Formats: sequence, C-alpha cells, structure tokens
Amino acid sequence: MENKKYLINFLILFPLIYFFIKPFEYEISKILAYIIGNLLKTQYFDNVIIYNGDAYTIISACTCSLEMSLFLGYVLATPKVSIKYKFLYSIFGIFVINIANILRIILILKNSYISDYNFVHNILSFIIFPVALLLNFIWVKILLKIGIVK
Repeated sequence: MENKKYLINFLILFPLIYFFIKPFEYEISKILAYIIGNLLKTQYFDNVIIYNGDAYTIISACTCSLEMSLFLGYVLATPKVSIKYKFLYSIFGIFVINIANILRIILILKNSYISDYNFVHNILSFIIFPVALLLNFIWVKILLKIGIVK
C-alpha cells in the first residue's frame, strides 16, 4: 500500500513541480549565463554567452528544470518522512544538480571547437540524469540508515 501511495504522490507532485518551475526557465537561463560568463571571464547578455567569438544561447532545456522536478517529486513524495528532512535534502539536491549543470555547460563551451559539436553537446548533456539518479539513490540510503524504510 505504501508503494501505491508513493507512486500516486509522485505522479501528482512531479508535474505540479515542473509546471511551477517552467515559467521561471528564462530567468534561470539568465542566471546560468551570468554565473558561467563570470566563471569563464567572458561576455554574456541575458541568456547568451559569447565564448571564443561564438554566441551560445542557454535555452529552457539547459536549465535542468525537468531533472530538478523529477528529483523534487521523488523526494517530496516519500511517505513517512519529516518535512524537515525532505526540505534539507531538496536544497542539497538542487544545489548539486545546479553545480553539475554549470560544470556541464562549461565543459560544452570548452569543447565547442570540436568539429562534431552536437555529438559532444549530447554526450555531456547526459551527465545530469545520472546525477539525479545518484541523488535519489543517496536519499534511499539515508532513509534506510535512519530506519524510515526497511
């Protein structure tokens, strides 16, 4: 019964969280451009980064809103867990996902000179899903350790 409750909670929370985050994707992309532009000491404007003379636009897919929504839905849907634990782990996970995303975008830009740019971009873009899966695995390990799940 708990598994059903968890699944129902997840199926409700995941789309709600995603539709809540989705309107902020452009603002998130501008923040990412600002951070990455400063880290690489290069020009940026709005959600566009100028790197090695080329312009790169950070679009909605680059914000990891889907991955953050999946992660948050997974954590927040967990039954029998204090909201305090869910909140703290959610903050930690969102921080990790965003750091991984910033590193991913920097790696993409640093390797943009490679002739098959789309291949490099697609390979490096895959990094975020394993990060979210690892965070979910750690969440389960924490719940096992504190005795909430058996």
